[in-house]
Amino acid sequence: MRRFAPLLAAIGSGALMALSFPVVVPWISLRELDPAGWAGLLAWVALVPLLWAVERARSVRAAAGLGFAAGLACFYSAIYWVSHAMTAFGGLPQWVAFIGLSLLVAFMAGHWALATAAAFAVRRALGWPTWVHLPFLWTATELLRNYLITGFPWANLGYTQVRTLPVAQLAALGGVYAIAWLVVLVNAALAEALEARLEGRPISGRLLGGAGSVLLLVVAGGAWRLAALRAELAGTPTIEVAVVQVNLDQGAKNRARDHVESVLRRLVPPTLEADREGAELVVWPEAAYPGYARPTTRSFASGRARLPPLAQAHLLLGAATLEEVLGPRGEPLLKVENSTFLVAPDLSVMGRYVKHHLVPFGEYVPLAEWFPFLRQVVPGLAPASAGGALDLLEFTGRDGLPVRVGSMICFDAIFPEIGVALARQDPDLLVNPTNDAWYGYSSGPYQFLDIVRLRAIETGRSIARPAYSGVSALILPTGELLPGALDVGPVDPELAPDPEEPARMLSGRLPRRHGLTPYARFGDLFAGACAVLSLAALAAAWRARRAAASR
Repeated sequence: MRRFAPLLAAIGSGALMALSFPVVVPWISLRELDPAGWAGLLAWVALVPLLWAVERARSVRAAAGLGFAAGLACFYSAIYWVSHAMTAFGGLPQWVAFIGLSLLVAFMAGHWALATAAAFAVRRALGWPTWVHLPFLWTATELLRNYLITGFPWANLGYTQVRTLPVAQLAALGGVYAIAWLVVLVNAALAEALEARLEGRPISGRLLGGAGSVLLLVVAGGAWRLAALRAELAGTPTIEVAVVQVNLDQGAKNRARDHVESVLRRLVPPTLEADREGAELVVWPEAAYPGYARPTTRSFASGRARLPPLAQAHLLLGAATLEEVLGPRGEPLLKVENSTFLVAPDLSVMGRYVKHHLVPFGEYVPLAEWFPFLRQVVPGLAPASAGGALDLLEFTGRDGLPVRVGSMICFDAIFPEIGVALARQDPDLLVNPTNDAWYGYSSGPYQFLDIVRLRAIETGRSIARPAYSGVSALILPTGELLPGALDVGPVDPELAPDPEEPARMLSGRLPRRHGLTPYARFGDLFAGACAVLSLAALAAAWRARRAAASR
């Protein structure tokens, strides 16, 4: 048993970190178990067992193996819902979905392995304490995970602190990566203290005091920013925004184009209600419109899925667009785009945005041109085309001033650089139309909501978030939610307590805040500096090992 203690410690460390994110266990509850987010505090100690285990590794390979095991435990626990997404959204067999989940988890865990292996190599070659270099190495690997192989930065350690609002404000300075750096620093300092205790050495009060002082400084600065920003928002012009939650499970959504009238009966009444109550902008979820539109659509007042005119509200409508184009050999091809249309009260189209970052195997098949058999992995997939420019949509508000809206459709919102690119164009607010029905009753919708809350802090913008079946919310630039967020609706007919739950609408006044946060202004400067310092540390370690070998 003693022989396997490091491995068991690593696995326990990963499982503990998984509990720091929002968790849903369907056989216990269909809702998240800790809505207040107290479990996020576990993140400050969750890596300690892993670092204890790495300290006892005998080689870089062993250290990487421990990091990989911890990552597997964390990500299998945190993103188990991905297999449901593959079966519900992509129609894959369960065994294929499990393979897909395992490959994704292995990709994510590989970055934990890279961080622990690099930390072991630096410590062995240079003798530096782990707390000196691991925060930079870990942050660099999380930045890498944002971009490598299309990127999947879900469950970044920074997201564990979204509901700890004073700490979450650090994202306005350095993004989600700055919070991850802080979490790792505290864990590494505690691990160093534990190691000293186990070896009978004096615990460094200077180390613990230093790490504690950094944490207290962040908390104090965050509390100050929260107070100042709340005071600012109290005097900031607002816009009345409403979001509509359709509340259909993914299977019903897949058949929406065969039941246009019934879907419109869910979408239109709450939209008209919001219009009567004074909303200036009503936002529908991703691809909620029950029919294909054309990219050149000029009005939604005609056709099978025609809409009734509105009295005063503008509508941001999520729809898939379809057009026939010529392929490279002149063959006819269907081009699909995931779009949002800005629609005037008379239903004329004022602008369109196309989703920028598509979901691999959900909206397109990576590497299909080199591996044609991959096209058959997702049955019936009509590959979508990604958008180009991250342009804002604009209409004139009731005060006669332009209202500029940045649209982050679903997957767009998990990439911080997209929010930054939109914020630099000075929008009045951001929106995140999404379809979370394919997550099922799982941790996914709640984890995604926390990701979007951090985008609000990073960009200093309000965000309206309509989800097809929840969680829909109106988010302030502080990361706080306006009252009345709409919880997950009936997304699994076998588990849903009320599969006929009606559509719902949430409205509220969102501040039209302007200006740039430091993160929006400078982007991933902090994370990039961590990557440069990591490379420098690894180069120094390599030179030191080479010099030692030549003696």
